Amino acid sequence: MEESILSLPPINRHGFGEEDTGVKPYKIHVSSKYLELTKKKLELTRLPHDIGRQHDWEDGTPKDVIEPLIDFWLEHYSWRHQEAHLNSSLPQYRTLLTIPTKTPTPGSASPPLRIHFLHIRSPYTHAIPLLLIPSFPLTNLSLTPLFAPLTDPPHPTSTQPFHLVVPSIPGLGFSDRFTSPDVEKDALRHTVELFDALMKRVGYEYYVASGTGCGRESPAGIDYHLPRMIGEMFPESCLGVHLLDPVVNTPQFLGAPLLWLKWMIARFFHAGIWGYNQVDWQSIKGQEFKERNRNKLVKRRNEEEPLLPKVERSMSRSLHMLGLTQPNTFSYALCDSPVGLLSLVCSALKRKNPKHQLSNTEIIDVTQLLWLPGPECVMRFWSAAAKEVERDSTKSINLKSKVAITTFGIDGMGSDEYIPPAWAATKHRLLFVQRVKGGGGLTAWERTEIVVAGIRGLAKEVQMSDSRLKAKVVEEIAVSGDELISEENDREVNHGLQLDVESPDTVVALSVS
Repeated sequence: MEESILSLPPINRHGFGEEDTGVKPYKIHVSSKYLELTKKKLELTRLPHDIGRQHDWEDGTPKDVIEPLIDFWLEHYSWRHQEAHLNSSLPQYRTLLTIPTKTPTPGSASPPLRIHFLHIRSPYTHAIPLLLIPSFPLTNLSLTPLFAPLTDPPHPTSTQPFHLVVPSIPGLGFSDRFTSPDVEKDALRHTVELFDALMKRVGYEYYVASGTGCGRESPAGIDYHLPRMIGEMFPESCLGVHLLDPVVNTPQFLGAPLLWLKWMIARFFHAGIWGYNQVDWQSIKGQEFKERNRNKLVKRRNEEEPLLPKVERSMSRSLHMLGLTQPNTFSYALCDSPVGLLSLVCSALKRKNPKHQLSNTEIIDVTQLLWLPGPECVMRFWSAAAKEVERDSTKSINLKSKVAITTFGIDGMGSDEYIPPAWAATKHRLLFVQRVKGGGGLTAWERTEIVVAGIRGLAKEVQMSDSRLKAKVVEEIAVSGDELISEENDREVNHGLQLDVESPDTVVALSVS
């Protein structure tokens, strides 16, 4: 019986359970047998009957959208072409990392995980280290629009460049999954521990980090909690974090009485004080107007069909909870049907931005990178993260992390609720804030310049107050790469991102005998 290509336990050339502390160049190579199986499944797809509603997304991905994509995947899309492009254009590595345990007992230790990551060094000596965390459930290979603006800006003298480390979340892309239930139940915490350990292994003792997805639109808020937790758990190495649309609420009297009092006074006078400004008040007013109109529509609909909304809410809640409490239930369907997964991807992209301009190739790329390791890893990580967030929601924060915040929707075109950045002061120490029109959408592709601006705003503020944030000299970097140049040197020298390296292993050609 076929399994996902990353379903084997983590191993290395020394055998099971022994950690190799080296960082090895890596190239993707997916088994031809697995690609042939995918093709057969696409050819044998049974689509649901068409009920005649063309281009109607109310019931999910329409048939006239999915059928052309299936044909494109079968007849025009080439994973081998994409594989070669990724291998030739991105400096990829893998390294074995052990998950630390507080009270290890015999047999309780989790085997080390092979973490796949990109290490893209800037050609400039004044670049600083940046941990870039993929938006869940995307992989590090989906963030390519961000790489050049961050590593090689057009004006490096006035624009801060970065050395990038971009890992894939365990179980996604070409990183090993968690194999121990005890470890998986704290998936967020252990992922953060692995990412900090990775930065140190690559040679960066101090760094800044950034999420790449909107926290409030992310499943279980993973795009907020991963970067948040790395700033809270490792404040001595992660010197600042950039958050997009963080999951924060109105200050409460019982939890933060001083911040609650400031919020009430500032709101009453619509005053530009304590981190609030006129943009916040205008956005909140527009949001309240939208909410009143929405309530009128809901009331009218309830009067016309009094039972339907309750039934829909109940069904939606039941399906949501089924996916989170029983991730295997949906995994059987998704792991057996690449078309089912493609439909889910199309629906998610539509929700992110109904007018997105992703090409067929880009849509299949996203689907393929989810399909290859097995969609069950996404479901299990999501389920574990949701439970972990709920379990830790009552814990107090001992030390507020230093953050920059980007909040979308000041023009009412973002997500349902506008969040004034000042609310984040209940959990964080705010260093930099930017308020942006429109929604986050497909952030890495569509709001690249906004993400980059937020990261640079954070770096500037951290550098002003912390001298530890600076570039490492070449000899201290664990991974070899192109020669660095000073910002005064000629920019016409070829300093592309490609590293011509060979990988000692492949994704599936693993001998366990």
